[in-house]
Amino acid sequence: MLKQTLTSFAAPLMLLPAALAQDTGPIEAQLDVESTVVVSPHIDSDANVDAEKILGEFSVMGNAETVLENGVRVRARGTLRLQADHTGRAGGIGGFGNTKGAPVGAFSGLSLAPLNEDNDIRGRLETAYLQIDGGYGEVRVGKDRGVAGRFFEGPKSALTHARLDSSLLDPTGLGATRTRHDVSGPSLKASYASPRLIGLRAGVSVTPQADADGLDRRPAAGTGGIAPKTRNVVELALNGTRRFRESGWRFDVGLGWSNADVTTRSENDVLAPIYEDMQTWSAGTRIEKGDWTLGASWLNSDNGLPNGDYSSWSAGLFREAYNIDFSAEYGESEDRNADLESQGWRLSAGRNFGRDARVAVAYLHDDLQSPLQNWQAHGVVFEVTLSQEIVQVTGN
Repeated sequence: MLKQTLTSFAAPLMLLPAALAQDTGPIEAQLDVESTVVVSPHIDSDANVDAEKILGEFSVMGNAETVLENGVRVRARGTLRLQADHTGRAGGIGGFGNTKGAPVGAFSGLSLAPLNEDNDIRGRLETAYLQIDGGYGEVRVGKDRGVAGRFFEGPKSALTHARLDSSLLDPTGLGATRTRHDVSGPSLKASYASPRLIGLRAGVSVTPQADADGLDRRPAAGTGGIAPKTRNVVELALNGTRRFRESGWRFDVGLGWSNADVTTRSENDVLAPIYEDMQTWSAGTRIEKGDWTLGASWLNSDNGLPNGDYSSWSAGLFREAYNIDFSAEYGESEDRNADLESQGWRLSAGRNFGRDARVAVAYLHDDLQSPLQNWQAHGVVFEVTLSQEIVQVTGN
């Protein structure tokens, strides 16, 4: 399977030297910064995982692009992120049991190990890729999210970081709903996406080693013992969009599949093999009509473990009115490896103040259950985002 997929990359990758050899037009470069703070003034929690009062992220984003003589667009993009997430859920991994060295789900990052706290502010170069975009499609090479994650469709939220599904900052430490099909994280990869024809676009990504220690995904870090070593990730994805002008309806659909070779990584590397090859499926849709948007998404992964499946789904309703975004989200998940079930919801409202500021407020509820324990947290959170364009230049 991997050999066939690599062969499919040969044609578009062979176009890179020819494209770069063309005369270029002006180069446009831009540098932006963005900071997000999530404040939880009061969250009621009966969990031994304490809620965090303040979480935050700071990002520096650079982009440079030019159009070649033959019409091909060449782009280089990079993103450096600094993040202070929940101390017990850095990168999404989390232990919710008492079994030291318990295996971590290769997709979910959850385990039956004790809570492993990390108080450090973490900084990572999350994005650094070169993109060639022309009439035959788009090729990306470098640190980037794979096509299964990029082609995601699902609920729309007034929150950007503290959202329910695939959250970037988790104030309660109990977030377990993840339907965004980001199986390879920010690891080095090569991706190809076809042109959009009749509303459809297909893509494929290959990641030789998917063990990058990302801010939002890092199962390879484990929770103090056995962890997955993920290699040879192949992702296939399809995205479709259709707008009916007369009625005003718009439909977006995303489908994803991935396969990965997963082996056991441990501190002493002498344990018997635990992990096996991992397959993950996902589907999602977003339906828009006027100011209303309805979204739903689903994901299932065997987690790289026998009888350790992870599944999740979420749905949400979004509306823009009076220059304010309103959203309601609900989601559930089940992790058989960690023996956990979760339910959660968000009621949110957010507003942009000009181009450079956004403020959102939400009432959240997170519930995580195991056969022996139940963790709950609910309360109000505020999310403030400030962004600024630092440099924008055009030159030869």
